[in-house]
Amino acid sequence: MMRQSAEPLVSQPISRTLEQNVNYIHQLLGIGTTWDIMAKPFRYGRLNMMSYVTNGFFLTMNVVLVLDSFHRNVEAFERERQGQAYDIEELVFYLNTHIDFVQVQVVNQMSDAVRFILSGPLVTFIDGYDKVLVVDTRVYPMRGIEPPMIERVIRGNHDGFTETMLMNTTLIRRRLRDPRLRNELYQVGDRGQTDVSLMYLKDVADEETVSAIRELLRSVKTGGMMMGEQQLVDLIGKVKWNPYPIVRYTERPDVAATALIEGHVVIVVDATAEVIIAPTTFFQHIQHPQEYHSFPLVGTYLRWIIVISVFMSVFLPGIFMLANQHPGLLPSWAKFFMASRNDPLPLWAQLLLAEFALDVLRLAVLNVPVTLSNAIGIVSALLFGQFSTQIQLLQPEVLVYMGFVMLAQYATSSFELASANQMARIWIMLWTAALNWGGFLLSTASWFLLLLTTKSFGKPYLWPLIPFAWRDGMRDVLIRWPSSNLGGVPTVLRSRRRAR
Repeated sequence: MMRQSAEPLVSQPISRTLEQNVNYIHQLLGIGTTWDIMAKPFRYGRLNMMSYVTNGFFLTMNVVLVLDSFHRNVEAFERERQGQAYDIEELVFYLNTHIDFVQVQVVNQMSDAVRFILSGPLVTFIDGYDKVLVVDTRVYPMRGIEPPMIERVIRGNHDGFTETMLMNTTLIRRRLRDPRLRNELYQVGDRGQTDVSLMYLKDVADEETVSAIRELLRSVKTGGMMMGEQQLVDLIGKVKWNPYPIVRYTERPDVAATALIEGHVVIVVDATAEVIIAPTTFFQHIQHPQEYHSFPLVGTYLRWIIVISVFMSVFLPGIFMLANQHPGLLPSWAKFFMASRNDPLPLWAQLLLAEFALDVLRLAVLNVPVTLSNAIGIVSALLFGQFSTQIQLLQPEVLVYMGFVMLAQYATSSFELASANQMARIWIMLWTAALNWGGFLLSTASWFLLLLTTKSFGKPYLWPLIPFAWRDGMRDVLIRWPSSNLGGVPTVLRSRRRAR
């Protein structure tokens, strides 16, 4: 991963002499050595030109048609002028009104011309002019729209984002045809110059939040954004060692469009099949799209299942340890909390071993070819099931509870929240093993304090619990209301001007 900014390139202004521009571009881009950047000279009437385009970012037939139209219209423009002098803006205006298919624009800076060459458009230098023509002929390589890998639903739409930013913003606009939807473009990274799109509803989103995120995007200093959305969040969110996600990721266009209506900001990173929703809170991570593709009562039931599962995934192993440390405190109906035998390893070590074993299984299934994943699952079931209990490595109760904890952990659609809860669970288990009741209470208090002090771009992470808000807040967390009774913009996301 590129951690630091690259050394700045020595740039120069666009010269009126075509030869100087060509020499600079050829030396900078390694034309002749770099095989995928094409350079082609042209002469149309009195105009000597050199065009550059990156191979793979266009369809050959499209470029042939564009060049043919370009040629015909430049010659027609020359004939109309009959030898009279003209500036490049006049030529661009003529081309924009006559050339087929595409848009033509003027670039004044050499750095912008280089960026466009590497981004795909046809870039043309003209002798006698200190400006560059950019003809947008790009067709990015892309895969087809497929169902999301996570946040899957039984009913409802099944289209997911792809690695092409233009496709992703189009999927959002398809659902949100609001003239107040803004879509700002930025380039992040000195080397990668990754396209990043900032989307928000002008009359809904908090102006201060939008301005703050905009400035953070402009101020990012990094060499490249090869790892996509997570690297960008690390940089703009100043992420250190707090595992809890301060943004929400989604692969679903309907979730992103809903977030915009609620006042969130959506950040679309090119070459990434997820978009970023910011700011966000702890309770917004536990919402699932399936709730809104079900009837309200069923959706509310699913919401409560997710809430209970989230907290059980954090606290259940610690409670299991306390129950076995103080068996006399358990009522008769809760004896299922008791371990049935005394194995060589202490209970806390067995719980940690089961935790690590499940993570090894998850990584193995993730990394092996798809054809071997079923075999890996069968081997793991034998090793960490029947055989581990027979050799007294793990107790059956430990396997049952840790298996249930893993299921509860992934009941939420937010993989990032699930992973953070796992870190909290291990933290509580270690302190409970060391200090018994005191360790459980201390670790729980420190976990709550961490959430209490966490901010998502200035917004309190535990809202609407702290600070407490019922209307357009906690009531929408606890209940999936009928569509006719859904609340408005959450109070934490409202601009101060609108709130007044």
